[in-house]
Amino acid sequence: MDGSALEEVVVTAQKRAETLQSVPVSVTVLTGAQLGELKLDTPSDLVTQIPNLQVDGIIGEGSPIFSLRGVSMFDYSLSQSSPVASYIDEVYKGSVVLFGVEMYDLERIEVLRGPQGTLYGKNTTGGAINFITHKPGFDEEGYIKLGVGNYDRKEAGGAFQAGLIPDRLAVRLAFTYTKSDGFVHNVLAGYPDLEGIDQYGVRLSLLYKATDDLDLTLRYSKSMQDPQDYAIIAGSIAPGGIAGAGYYRTSDGTATGTPLANDQVGQNYTPRRRQDNQAVALTANWNLSSAVALTSITSWDEGSVLNPEATDGAAFDIFKSPYTGKTRQVTQDLRLTSPGDAVFSYIAGAYYQHEIVYNSTENQLFNFLDVNGDGVLNYQDCADASFGAGQGYSVGSLINAGCRYYNAFDQIRNSWAVYSDMGYAASKLVKLRGGVRYNHDNAVQKNALAQLRGSDDVPIASITPGSLAIDPNAPWTPVEALPGSPNYDAIVNARNSQALHNTAVSGRAGIDFTLTADSLLYVSYSRGYRSGAFNGQFLFSITDFTSVKPETLDSIEAGWKTQWLDRRLQLNGAIFHYQYKNQQIIDIRPTGQQPVINLGKSKIDGGELELVTRPVRPLTVRVGIGVLDAKIQEGKLAGGTIDVSGHTLPNAPKFSGTLSTDWNVVMWQSAGLTLHFDGNYASKQYFELINAERIAQDGYAILNARVMLHSPVEANWEVGAWIRNMTDRFYLTSAADLQSIGFDYRHRGVPRTFGLDATYRF
Repeated sequence: MDGSALEEVVVTAQKRAETLQSVPVSVTVLTGAQLGELKLDTPSDLVTQIPNLQVDGIIGEGSPIFSLRGVSMFDYSLSQSSPVASYIDEVYKGSVVLFGVEMYDLERIEVLRGPQGTLYGKNTTGGAINFITHKPGFDEEGYIKLGVGNYDRKEAGGAFQAGLIPDRLAVRLAFTYTKSDGFVHNVLAGYPDLEGIDQYGVRLSLLYKATDDLDLTLRYSKSMQDPQDYAIIAGSIAPGGIAGAGYYRTSDGTATGTPLANDQVGQNYTPRRRQDNQAVALTANWNLSSAVALTSITSWDEGSVLNPEATDGAAFDIFKSPYTGKTRQVTQDLRLTSPGDAVFSYIAGAYYQHEIVYNSTENQLFNFLDVNGDGVLNYQDCADASFGAGQGYSVGSLINAGCRYYNAFDQIRNSWAVYSDMGYAASKLVKLRGGVRYNHDNAVQKNALAQLRGSDDVPIASITPGSLAIDPNAPWTPVEALPGSPNYDAIVNARNSQALHNTAVSGRAGIDFTLTADSLLYVSYSRGYRSGAFNGQFLFSITDFTSVKPETLDSIEAGWKTQWLDRRLQLNGAIFHYQYKNQQIIDIRPTGQQPVINLGKSKIDGGELELVTRPVRPLTVRVGIGVLDAKIQEGKLAGGTIDVSGHTLPNAPKFSGTLSTDWNVVMWQSAGLTLHFDGNYASKQYFELINAERIAQDGYAILNARVMLHSPVEANWEVGAWIRNMTDRFYLTSAADLQSIGFDYRHRGVPRTFGLDATYRF
C-alpha cells in the first residue's frame, strides 16, 4: 500500500469509535476538511453531497426540514418533531427552532439513513443527522477565518483551545459571524431586499479529565439569527384576480408594469426574522471496567422564533402570516456500552425528554379591502364579510376579506424509552445483530385559543370555545359571549385541551458477512416509530383541533462496504424497501383549513451507491447516486374527497447524484495549489401530495467550485476563492397551492454567490 490509499474515516454512528467501512448501516460522512472545501454554511447545503437527501425550505434557511429517502415532515408549526432527527454532540434537537447556528468548528457530520431507535436516544422513522463539534484538547492551538463575497457578504469565524490544567482541564472557544444583503430584490422604493443573512454563533467547551477512566465535557452554545426574512416568489394562477400574484400592484390592487422576475418581489411587509438559541450539555464518559463503559448526556435547550412571513410577496395585504414560537427542552440519555470487538457486544440505554412549546399563528387575509365602504379598515369589514352584511368580498366559506384568523397553544410532551442493541460474532465471517426499544409518550396541548379578528386585531368571534376575551363594552361582541346568554358560562369556563398517550415497541435484526478484510455485506430489518402529534393549524374550524396517530415504517435493507485496488477505491451501497403507515401530513384545503392527518400507506423502494477513489495521489474523487420510487398506496385528502393513491411522495426525486473532486495541482517549496469542484443533480420532484405540475420542480443541477492557495505541508495558512451555483440556476426548495387566495406559494433556492476567504492556523 502506498500514499495513494484512502484515509481511514472513524465514525461514532453506532455509539462506538469504528471505521466507516466496518459499520453495517447506510451512512455518509463529511469530515471537517471536506466541509471547509465544500463551503457548506447551512444545513441546507448538505443536499449537495448526500444522495437521497432533500431539504424543505418552507420556513426558511434557518429552520431546515430534512427529507431522507422520501421520509419527511409536512408541518411548519412547532407541534411536531421531524422523522429525520438532528443531533449536535449526541443531543437530540426536538424542534427546528432548537437547531440555531451550528455549522461551524465541526469535526464531521454523519448522515444515517433508515429508522433509528436501538442506538439513539430518540426514535425516528427516517434517519438521523449527527453534527459532531471539535472536542477541547490540551495542546494550545487555534485558527481565524475571514471572508467577503457578493451581496456585500462579510464573514468571520475561528476557534482557540488550551490546557488550563495540564492533562486535567482544557477549554475550546469557537465562534462564527455572517452578514449579507438579501438576494431577492424588492421593487418597492424604501423597502429592503429579502433573503439576507445576519447571524452569529458562539460555543464554549470545557473538558475535565478527572481520571484516566472518567472525563466530562461541558458545552454552552448561543446563537442568534436576525436577517431580512425569506421571500415568497409568487406564481400567478389567476392573473386577472385580485391577488394577481407575481405582478407589482398598487395598494388598490391595480397592476402596474410587467410580471416580476424570479429574483424580485414587490413586498410591503418586511419585518426582520428573529431566532434565538441557547443550549447547555454535559457529557460524561466513564470506563467502569475493561468490559463496560457508562455514558451520560444531560442537556437543556431553549429557542424562540419570530417569523413575520409575507405569504403573498405583494405590495398590499393579500395574505400575511406572522407566527411566533418558544421551546424549552430537557433530555437525559444514559447508556452502558461493551467493547465492540467482543464476541458478544451490547448497548443498553434509557432516555428521557421533557419539552414545552408555545406557538401562535395569524393568517391575515385581504386586509387592504374596505368591505363595507365606510372608509375605515377595521373589525367591521371582517364582520360584514363573514356574516353577510358586506359587499361580497368573501373568499371561500371560511376565509373572509378583512379578517385575521389567530390561534395559539401551549404544549407539553414527556417521552421516555429504554433501548438496546446487541451483536454476536458467530464466527469470523458472520455476526448476528439485534435490538429492541420500548417507547412511551405522553403529551397535552392546552390553553388553545382561536379567534376571528378584524384587521385592527379586535376579536369578533370565537372559533374554539372560551377563547374570546369577553368585554360587553367592546364595539363587537358576539351574542353568545354576552353575560346572560345560554352558552356564556360554557364559553368563559371552557379550557380547550387535548391529550395523547402512545406506547410502542420497535427494533431491528440483521446479519453481517465479513468476507474479506476489505468487504462487508449486511442484511437488516428495522421498524421505526414516530409518536402521535397535535394539529397546530386549528385556525378556521374547531373540527381541526385534533391529533393524529403514530406513524410507523418497516425497512428491509441490504448493503455492502468494499475497498479495492490497495484501498485506493471505496465502493459502498445499499438497496432498501420501506413500508410506510399512517404518515403524518398537513392537508392544505381550498377552504383554508389545514388539518394534520394520517395518510394511510406508502411504499418507498430505492438505493444509494457511493464511490470514493484516489486514482493518483494528488486527486480524490467522490461520486454518490441515489434512486427512489416513493408512491402513496392508500391516501385521501380534503375530508376523503381527493384520492391521492398512486401519487408520488413530496421531496422524493427519482434520481439524485453528487460529485466532488479535490486536485492538489502543484506543490511548490513555499505553497501549494488545490482545485475543488462539486455539484449535485436532482430529478423532478413534487412539494405536495396532489402532484400539481405547475408547482413541481423539474430536474436541475447545481455546480460549485473553489481554488485554494495554501502552505505546503501543515496548512498553516490558506487563501481561497469560491463560487456556488455558478450557472445561477433558479430552483424551488418548497411550494404550496394557495389557489383559494389567487396564487402559488414558492420558496426559491440561493442564486449564484461568490467570494474570497483566508484562514490562518496557529
